[in-house]
Amino acid sequence: MHNPGLRRRPVQKRSIERFERILDACTQLLDEVGLDALTTLEVARRARVPSGTIYQFFDGKPGLLCELALRNLELLLVRLRRRMVEETAVTWPRAAEIVLMETVEMRRTVPGFTVVDFADTRPGGSTFLPPGKVEEGGDVLAERLYHFALDEAGLPPLPDSYRVMRLAIQITAASLQLAFTADPEGDPAMIEQGRRVLRAYFADLSGADEPATAAHTRSGVSGMSR
Repeated sequence: MHNPGLRRRPVQKRSIERFERILDACTQLLDEVGLDALTTLEVARRARVPSGTIYQFFDGKPGLLCELALRNLELLLVRLRRRMVEETAVTWPRAAEIVLMETVEMRRTVPGFTVVDFADTRPGGSTFLPPGKVEEGGDVLAERLYHFALDEAGLPPLPDSYRVMRLAIQITAASLQLAFTADPEGDPAMIEQGRRVLRAYFADLSGADEPATAAHTRSGVSGMSR
């Protein structure tokens, strides 16, 4: 996926290792100092590379954060593919629940993800992802999730799909912002409220819903691993 702030994508093994080390250093510092205090100089120091190396790959902090957001998106899609192997007869409400659960798990386990997932996670924070091809969808997250749902999860099309996905993403973000402000592991009750809203929204849109099973509810609250 295109990162407008990327100057050069590495191809040789040593360069790829440096590139990934820079991104890993960025995630560590986001957890330690936050987004506003993050600097490319400190990222270079943590990654043990000359400061100029950052600018060989990126245009600066914006390009670095865009690449991190894109890496997080690819990680989410990998996790969703793994989950879909375990699921049978997925509906839109269940798919929305799975996305929420996997995002919760990433909040709990992926370095830097509570500060920058695909955007600045603070209320009103800007996206770091590039814009999508469809204006109604905003950035590429809505498009990638929707095409994953149709092409890989086998779900039927939705009306006004990109606005729907964009709103669902905002519902998820708001739920998690509230949940993780109250509790560093995520307030289970707030996560459950987000799950209920998403299921109801997609059930209404798609006309398909199944009662949340006890296992779903347990994973959605106590084990909704994010």
